[in-house]
Amino acid sequence: MTTAKLDALVVRATVRIGPDGEPGTLWGSGFFVAPGWLLTCRHILPLKDGPESVGSLRVQGYDGLDVRARPAYWLGGGTDPEQDLVLIRLTENVPHACVRLTDRYDPPLSVAAYGWRTPAGGAPQRWSGQTECNGKDGGYGLTLAPLVEIPHGASGGPLLDRERGLVAGVVKARRAQKDGGLAVAATALRGFRRAVPVGDENGLGADPYAALIRAHDTWHRKASGATSWVRAQTGAGERGWGPRDSADASALLAGLPQPRSSAELQGLIERVLGDEPLWEEEVAPRDWRDGHGWLYDHPEGADLVALHYLRVVAQLCGTRAPDAAAELEQWVERRAEELPGHLRALLMGVVAGAPAPWGTTRAGAGVRTDDWLGGRTADPAVHVDIDIDVDADDSDGPVVAVELEPDLFRPHDRFHWRIWTWTGGPETVRAEDEGFDGEGVSLAELPSVLSEPLARTFGRLDSGRRARLELAVPVEQFGVDAHLWRPGPVVRSLRPHPAERPFGIHRQVVVRCLKRRGEPSAVWRERWRAVAEGEPKALPVPSDAYAGHALDSAPPGAVPVLCRPPAENTGPLSRAVAAGYGVILWNLQAEHTHGCDADCGELYDRTAELLSSAGRATALPERLRALRERVSEADPDADWAEHLALLYDDPRRPIPHCDDLLESP
Repeated sequence: MTTAKLDALVVRATVRIGPDGEPGTLWGSGFFVAPGWLLTCRHILPLKDGPESVGSLRVQGYDGLDVRARPAYWLGGGTDPEQDLVLIRLTENVPHACVRLTDRYDPPLSVAAYGWRTPAGGAPQRWSGQTECNGKDGGYGLTLAPLVEIPHGASGGPLLDRERGLVAGVVKARRAQKDGGLAVAATALRGFRRAVPVGDENGLGADPYAALIRAHDTWHRKASGATSWVRAQTGAGERGWGPRDSADASALLAGLPQPRSSAELQGLIERVLGDEPLWEEEVAPRDWRDGHGWLYDHPEGADLVALHYLRVVAQLCGTRAPDAAAELEQWVERRAEELPGHLRALLMGVVAGAPAPWGTTRAGAGVRTDDWLGGRTADPAVHVDIDIDVDADDSDGPVVAVELEPDLFRPHDRFHWRIWTWTGGPETVRAEDEGFDGEGVSLAELPSVLSEPLARTFGRLDSGRRARLELAVPVEQFGVDAHLWRPGPVVRSLRPHPAERPFGIHRQVVVRCLKRRGEPSAVWRERWRAVAEGEPKALPVPSDAYAGHALDSAPPGAVPVLCRPPAENTGPLSRAVAAGYGVILWNLQAEHTHGCDADCGELYDRTAELLSSAGRATALPERLRALRERVSEADPDADWAEHLALLYDDPRRPIPHCDDLLESP
């Protein structure tokens, strides 16, 4: 690695930012991360009236660079380091260098900070200083040792990892009355997946982070000559997995569709490494590029492990993006020619989804990609293109479950909670979070209390198929309206993201019975098999008096439909659960002062049509979600389902006893 060349490239990519009408005024620094896009700290801009009020900016830098720009995306503001970031977009095309961002999860040690400063009475001038990263501040803050004084104006500049030759963060601030300072780790850029656009900005589409990193990695693969960052990183006689390898791999990965969930990606990495990393929320991998960043330090060599990882990814994306996946696999085959013969044979002989032959998985060994991504089986000798049909059996998708345990002393109005997840079969259950302290929380408080842990858990599991929310409660609480809960108490924009609408509109929300823990009974399994494999039939249950005989004598394929709300139906619901029914439908709100009326008849008729059209009970969670979405769009033909609730108790993934839960690392 040529330090002098990298230093020169960082200088070329670092700019000063100020108001358009005052080119000599320095607000702060920034640096180019992709063609036309630069990153800086939000606090350097005068955002008193919001980012829309900033107007046109002046960006100036190396070799006479002088161009107008405007704020494009920000992270909504706040006191945490990761919220102090903003992307700025040039308003015209000009040539410039770009820094190369790290894909590693671990913080740097020896670093160099770059930016601009204004000496007393002078014009802005470039500044840099070397120091060490000596700690962390929160999830994304990097503290800088007091070996250098961060001057005013340097905020927003790049922080270079001097050992690895990659930009690892953004200089944020100096420490009051002290030397040293604070930086924002590059991993915080992932927050731009949910960035707030400024005005009508849409240059980076629905996922600004993915589009930005794709442009970044593509630029670095193509850059040549004096502006090639990879060339400056590469040392003479370098062996193993070098900068050119990682740059090529990152660019090829950028051409693939995103992982369907971070849980899928993490499981893949565990199997490639033959080990289970300790995932911390802030650094846990969320896309293919992040996954690559976990492979550098493997004792068997980063080249062997990285090539195995890339083969697996290519196989996973083979159906969704055949051309891009084929290009990646061909590159892997060419790069594998550089391995010693025995290692090349080992790599190319491994089925793409198999565990690492150089380690062991938690289960021991013998787990294929098709086993852990949906339970499908195949001949282990066959090289398989693996993809998941998003229209397949909904029961195979990821699940986030909230278990509500009544407080011992106030069982009717106070609850303790636990969040657990499934990503596949029953063996994938994981405890995520819990609140079992004190006197518990009320049902009214739950949406607010669970907002943050649910957002964090959904963020890990969500993908093209959003994780289903299952609420496990006592029968007495079957009237809970979890489908009306929202992802968070604060909407960050006048144009909220669709995922900020009530849960029931954009993800499946169902109820489970807390009583059903552990091994399922034979009758429960039998009734489930009948409704999951055959056509379920609606069984109207209009009253308590009718419930006993009807529920006990109904055939296995029956689905009880109750027109009365749970407060009036605790007896029938309890009997239905005891009789082994795993699927039940009921009306959350219905007046029955004078008995059943025409609305009850419509409910029975409509649910019968719903079950018939669904064909199998496993399709019901998505059918109900679609109905709720239609209600939100004021579709009068869906009004009948506005207060419809669904018990969906799948015995193939029973609620575990507390002692059976596998703790997440």
